[in-house]
Amino acid sequence: MKKTILLALSIVLVLVSLSGLAQAEEGPRFVTIREWLDAKGECGDCMLLVKVTQILNPVLAVAADDTGTVNLFSGSGEDSMILNFMSDECPREGAILVIANPRYNEFEGSVEMADWSLLRVMRDPALDEAE
Repeated sequence: MKKTILLALSIVLVLVSLSGLAQAEEGPRFVTIREWLDAKGECGDCMLLVKVTQILNPVLAVAADDTGTVNLFSGSGEDSMILNFMSDECPREGAILVIANPRYNEFEGSVEMADWSLLRVMRDPALDEAE
C-alpha cells in the first residue's frame, strides 16, 4: 500500500513539474535578429537584445546582435511608443536595448523592424571599460 501511494505521489509530482515547464515555455522568449528574419517578423511573444550601432535620424537607428543587423524604426504605432533617437533622454549609440514583439515595417520589409516596444535600456559594459 505504501509503495502504491509513493508511486501515485511521484506521478503527480512529475505531471505538475511537466505542466510548469509547459507554462514557462509559453511566455516571452529571446530570439536573435536571424531568428526574427527567418520567422518573417512573426516571432509571437518574443524579445530581442540588440545594440544601437548607428543613429540615422530621430526615428531610425541601426541595431545589431551577433547574428545580423536591422534598421530599428520608431516612427509608427502609438504616439506614446515613438522613441526620438536624437533626444537627450534617448539611448545613444552603443546602448543595449531589450525590445519586444517587433514586426516588419510594411513599407521597408525585412530590413526594418517597426511597432516594437522598448522594455529596457542598458549601457554597454565595454563602453564603461573604455572610459
